[in-house]
Amino acid sequence: MLQRVRRSLIFIVVFTICAPLASGAVVHGTTYEWSTFEALKNTIVEVDSTPPQFLVASSGSYSFNLPEGTYTIRAEYYQGNLLEYYAEENITILGDGDFVLDLLMFPPIEDAFLCENINLSEDLYDYEEPDKIDSEENFPVFQVATTIFFILIAGYAAFLWRGRKLRESTATDTPVSRGAARHEPPEPKMRPEIEPAIKPEPAPKYNETKARGPAKSTVSEESDLPPDLKEVIQVIKDNDGRITQKELRTQLKYSEAKVSLMITDLEDQGIVKKVKKGRGNTIILKGM
Repeated sequence: MLQRVRRSLIFIVVFTICAPLASGAVVHGTTYEWSTFEALKNTIVEVDSTPPQFLVASSGSYSFNLPEGTYTIRAEYYQGNLLEYYAEENITILGDGDFVLDLLMFPPIEDAFLCENINLSEDLYDYEEPDKIDSEENFPVFQVATTIFFILIAGYAAFLWRGRKLRESTATDTPVSRGAARHEPPEPKMRPEIEPAIKPEPAPKYNETKARGPAKSTVSEESDLPPDLKEVIQVIKDNDGRITQKELRTQLKYSEAKVSLMITDLEDQGIVKKVKKGRGNTIILKGM
């Protein structure tokens, strides 16, 4: 009989502890390094549940089953025996569900840098305000501004009075009668134009053909050409003096840009003629 009672009590206790965990929410996330945002592997993650839970996130991801309540999730990353990164976040769970809480890991702050020994209340009450500066005694702004204002008014009045005196003196010194005639300077006399006795002969018309000189020869001597241009001419001759630029390119060992430059050179010298035909060009050797 006693054994049955013990078993029932043990079952009730275990059910009471495990039931909230089974019906709680799932909290999961990933721990990241603050500067590179890369997942930190082998991070120790702990939550202050009842009983406390902790795990080692080998890939940087963690997951806890928690009932309703407010919890603190703490993550620590060690390199050797030295704490490198640390993160702590609070979370409140209301009802069942799936909660995602990613942790951004920062380097730990040393206690020496914390302002724990500063009593703000005492410092504020002990602060003594400096003596107020008497603006009227040390820097009389109002008096200076009033003085400058009166100086400007006096200067403007003196300027107007001086201008009035100048206008009156000018009017009395140079009187002009109504009937006085204006003195106008005489107009300069124009010299009569003298027609030339001998009319100049018209200049001879400029002969453009003579000025240009003899026309440039359209065909250069092949002996004066470089070997690569001679090779182009020979290929055109072998094709009865007419070939497309695409076929000429396939029969030469030069690049397409080089062949185009050589054709342009021969065309400038008047040796070949390039005719546009469809999408391509036809090269014609002159003199054949």
